[in-house]
Amino acid sequence: MLLNNKGQSLVMFVLIIPIILLILVLIYDVAGALYEKNRLSNTSYLACEYALDNIDSIDENGVISYILKNSDNLNNISVIIKDNTIDIELDKNIKSVFGKNISLDLIEIRSKYRGTIINNEKNIERIK
Repeated sequence: MLLNNKGQSLVMFVLIIPIILLILVLIYDVAGALYEKNRLSNTSYLACEYALDNIDSIDENGVISYILKNSDNLNNISVIIKDNTIDIELDKNIKSVFGKNISLDLIEIRSKYRGTIINNEKNIERIK
């Protein structure tokens, strides 16, 4: 007795395709979130370095305008300059397919840096 296996490959293909697509969308989503996190971190670092280079002649508004030239769609910009110390915190929401409820929710990413000048040496560190 011979069995007819002609439709078996098609059924397996139809069952596997959604799983493959789900994995590809997840990879795209995670890669996009990591890319945006890296961009935000670089913007914070460069703004901190810019502010330290011009510490004598710059104020918070100057640093904020520098940040806005290099980044977009920021939710919160916090810049505090006092006693040769600069604290910069940036917040941004990004769209995600796999957010909180798996329906194009927003993921909040944040970047915090602190820059100090001690003995004429710049020190920039990420704050967790």
